[in-house]
Amino acid sequence: MTEADLALALLLVAGFALLGALITLGNARQARAIREVGEVLHEWAIRHIQLSRATAAQAIRIEDPMAWLQEALARLPLPDGMAQLLIPERQGRGWILFRGSAGRLLLIRPELDPAPLERGSRFAAPVLPRGALRKARVLELSPVTAWPTFDLELVQAWRKWFPEERPPDRVRLLVWSEEASHG
Repeated sequence: MTEADLALALLLVAGFALLGALITLGNARQARAIREVGEVLHEWAIRHIQLSRATAAQAIRIEDPMAWLQEALARLPLPDGMAQLLIPERQGRGWILFRGSAGRLLLIRPELDPAPLERGSRFAAPVLPRGALRKARVLELSPVTAWPTFDLELVQAWRKWFPEERPPDRVRLLVWSEEASHG
């Protein structure tokens, strides 16, 4: 190997290194540009959703919260007849117990623990039958799990039931059949 061959090999290695550096810089610029486009699209989607929800909020009118609840429950995968003929049985701070034609439903704020409703306290008798929470099917209802305007509708219905409380943006629904509440 001569000095010219060595110089040519070094020049070739330096050329490949320079080419690799240029490709890396180009990829970094391209990745940054793609990220910027993604951020712009994300911001546009957020604004579009906000505008759509603002328009929907103006159109939502919940006059009868019981009718709204029955209509809302009809959209959910509940046992047949569970949402029919709902009657508010008892209510407390942040919860309402309904009796339906096929069982009971407890609508409760997500931050509340329903266990005291089953066991009672020294000041209050139990609201739920013993073992009901173990047998209950629990659904979290929010704009993510129900439908996009659920929280906007819930605010209006909640204010009718609890005018003095701040409405939640989501609720838990505990459902159990009449057989489970006796068994």
